Amino acid sequence: MTDTLKLKSDGKVFVSYPATLRKGVREAMASWQAFCALPEHVKLRFPYEPDTKQSGNGYELKKECGALLDRKEDFHLRLAANDELIHHALAVGSGTVERFVQEALMLPNLIEPLLVEFAQSLEKQYGIPGFAQAIADSKSQWLLRFLHYFGECSPGEEIAVPHIDKGGFTLHLYESDTGVEYLAQDKRTWIPMPLAHDETVIFPALGLQQYLKNEVKALCHRVVATDTCARKGRYSAVCFIDFAGAPHYDKARHGRLQAFPQGFNYDMPWEEFRNLFVPS
Repeated sequence: MTDTLKLKSDGKVFVSYPATLRKGVREAMASWQAFCALPEHVKLRFPYEPDTKQSGNGYELKKECGALLDRKEDFHLRLAANDELIHHALAVGSGTVERFVQEALMLPNLIEPLLVEFAQSLEKQYGIPGFAQAIADSKSQWLLRFLHYFGECSPGEEIAVPHIDKGGFTLHLYESDTGVEYLAQDKRTWIPMPLAHDETVIFPALGLQQYLKNEVKALCHRVVATDTCARKGRYSAVCFIDFAGAPHYDKARHGRLQAFPQGFNYDMPWEEFRNLFVPS
C-alpha cells in the first residue's frame, strides 16, 4: 500500500511506475515530439476548445512574453472528448497528428491501475470512504497535458513560473530533462523533484486540499531551465486528476493561480481557502 500520509508530511508521494505505462508514455511522447516538429500552420489547424470550469481540449500555442506567462505549446486530451479529438485529428489531414492523438488517448486505461491503488490507500489512510470509486468514475475527465517549452532562455531561468495545479491531484508522467522544483513549507526554499526510471510522483492540487479540508496542501512548484533545456527546449507530460463531485476553482472571480504569491495556500485558513471555489 502506498504511504499517502507522506502527502501531509512531504507534500508529495513517489509511486512505482508500471513498465506498461512507461512504454505507453514513451510512445506517446515520441509522437508528441513529432507533432511539435510540424510546421506551425499545420499544428494550428487543430483547434483548442475551452471549458468554462476546467482546462479545455486541443492544441495551444503560447508565444507571448510576460512575467507570469510561460512560452510553450501544449496539448490537452480527455477520454470524454475522444470523438471530437479524433475528428479534429482526421480533419488536419496529417498522419503525425492522428498517431499522436490515438496514442495519447490510450494512456488513461494504462494509468487507471496505478491511480486506483493510490486512491485506495488515500481512502484508507485518511478515512474517506468512496474516494477510490470517485476516482475511477472520473476517468473520462482525467486531463492529459503534453508540453513543449521552447528553450531560447538562460540556464537557471524559470520557464514555468511558481504555481499550484487547480485539479484534484497531479500525476507526473514524463520529463525530457530535470528542472522541476517544489516549494518547501517555509515558502522560500526550492527543492529539486526529479523523476526516476521506475518511480513517478503524485502531488496534491487545489481540489484535494479542498476535499481534505486543508489536511494536505496543494504543492507549489516551478520548472527551471537546465543548460540542456535552455538550448534544446523541454518536453513533459502530466495527468491532472479530477474526481466526481469535486468543486472547481473559481477562475472568473480569482484569476490565474500564477498571480497568487508562491505558497499562498500553505497557511491559508480553511474559511478563506474554501471561498476560492465555485459555489455548489
